[in-house]
Amino acid sequence: MMHMKPIYLKNYILIALIALLLTSCTTENELPAETQVETSAPTTEVITTEITTEITTEIVERSYEELLKSNLEEWGLGKTLIDYVSNDRTYDWYLDQGNTGQHSDNNCGPTSIAMAGMWTDQDFPIQPEDARAAFRPQGGWWYSEDINNSLELYGIAYDLVEIKDAFTLRSIIDSGKIALINNSMNYIPYTTDETLRVGRFYTFDSGHYLIVKGYVLVDDKIYFEMYDPNNWWMTYADGTPMGKNRYYDSESLLMSLLNWYPIAVAIDPSED
Repeated sequence: MMHMKPIYLKNYILIALIALLLTSCTTENELPAETQVETSAPTTEVITTEITTEITTEIVERSYEELLKSNLEEWGLGKTLIDYVSNDRTYDWYLDQGNTGQHSDNNCGPTSIAMAGMWTDQDFPIQPEDARAAFRPQGGWWYSEDINNSLELYGIAYDLVEIKDAFTLRSIIDSGKIALINNSMNYIPYTTDETLRVGRFYTFDSGHYLIVKGYVLVDDKIYFEMYDPNNWWMTYADGTPMGKNRYYDSESLLMSLLNWYPIAVAIDPSED
């Protein structure tokens, strides 16, 4: 057996002690960069964000539903809310065509396109004026090809659905979509009572583009919840635009479609 000299033995013990000391002082946070443990959890953050968004949406919808319940009779809907379905967003996506430039009189189509885009994407950059500049920039009415072409131009996914009855329109809402429609407002009852939120609130009574975003069943009657862009700065006493969350009874709305253009453009929600 080989014997170490005392001086070498002392050196060996000293080296061993230093190594032991260094090992005991190293923590997880002091590991070299190449061996550092990943402590972030991006997947968890994404899931948390999605859950938070869902909760926020639910709170907003519940808050409006409570407002709706407490104002059923005052708004002209009835007495008892049986069912309420609305594909709304937590952010404001309603637009007034009265603010849309030179051709505001005829910009219900471009404004509905912009609202549909904002519904699919909060950061949708296209304004009604942009859509008008892309199709029939000299003015005039829009037609179905202008709606379809603009949806394709701006990458908004959609399906065309033939409307045969009110159930067809309800099924679009039940599937989580909204509907862009073209109807004749002549069939929608007109009222001058500014406390009501049911029926047409302006005298225009011809072809018109607007958005169907939900429906309510009150007592034994169905009303569709609309985003009607033909607002022109008109508001209720509380400052809400009169075209925002306006209610048209299903029978009148169905007649307005069947006697004008019985095709709904069902807008798909964003895949993000």
